Amino acid sequence: PAAELKKLQVKNEKLKGELAKVKNAFSYYRGKHEIQVGLVTELGQKTAEVARLTEERKKLQDELGALQLSMTPVEDEPEATHGLTTRAELVEKIRVMGQDVLDGVKFGFD
Repeated sequence: PAAELKKLQVKNEKLKGELAKVKNAFSYYRGKHEIQVGLVTELGQKTAEVARLTEERKKLQDELGALQLSMTPVEDEPEATHGLTTRAELVEKIRVMGQDVLDGVKFGFD
């Protein structure tokens, strides 16, 4: 019985060593798993953000195209109106031209 007891104690110590290795490996892989889950979650978020930004970029490009098209001069558009982009600029140009006409008419009567 003493020899068997010694044999079992040696086997028990060996199993304790193996158990410690398995526990260490388990802890190591659990940490790796948690990191992996975090990375997968972050990847999902970044993928959704890329999709959203891609859609936003497409909308902005469409809007830019429409704006560029609206800024293209028409065939019979006077040269004086080229480069005017806002209603306020157009109104100011009309006012200036109206004043020029009025000044010309006044000059003709003088």
